[in-house]
Amino acid sequence: MNEFLLVNYASQTLANRKIANLFTFKNIQNINIEKMVSEWNELLNKKNMYVEILKTNQKSAQIYAYRPEKLSYVLNQTKIKSLLSSLGYKTNDLNQCLRHLKFRFKKENFPHEIGIFLGYPYEDVVGFIENKGDKFLANGYWKVYADKDQKIKLFEHYNKIKKSYKTIYKSHRDLNRLCIG
Repeated sequence: MNEFLLVNYASQTLANRKIANLFTFKNIQNINIEKMVSEWNELLNKKNMYVEILKTNQKSAQIYAYRPEKLSYVLNQTKIKSLLSSLGYKTNDLNQCLRHLKFRFKKENFPHEIGIFLGYPYEDVVGFIENKGDKFLANGYWKVYADKDQKIKLFEHYNKIKKSYKTIYKSHRDLNRLCIG
């Protein structure tokens, strides 16, 4: 079921410490990606974590692991609603937002508003867009444009979660125990 992928790339979401994670699954073994994601959802949905394929081709897939309740809360913040509405999102409908995000992935390859869907701070998403990815203060899980020291501490926290989740998974091989509801 390739559970280690989720542990390695989405441990912070499994730990319920981050709204979402996004990773690229390189399908070198010709695995049925839809089946793999379905199996993950069968296990994780009970704990309010979901996994979606945002974009796929024969060799890889962009896989999005997220917490719907937390994501809905973020999408309904006024400044975020305004930003996403200008890009065609209907933020009062989470499913429509995810469909539109998939559309934007196909159209633009990697839409910059993805940061909102990953729980990145608004000021960093806007900073990235306005500066075209340049002039950042720090680079970790995302490019930082404000509150550098605070974000570096957060990155360190995320790294600790990832390290401990990988260790626990190697010992127990039980994804269900690692997903905090």
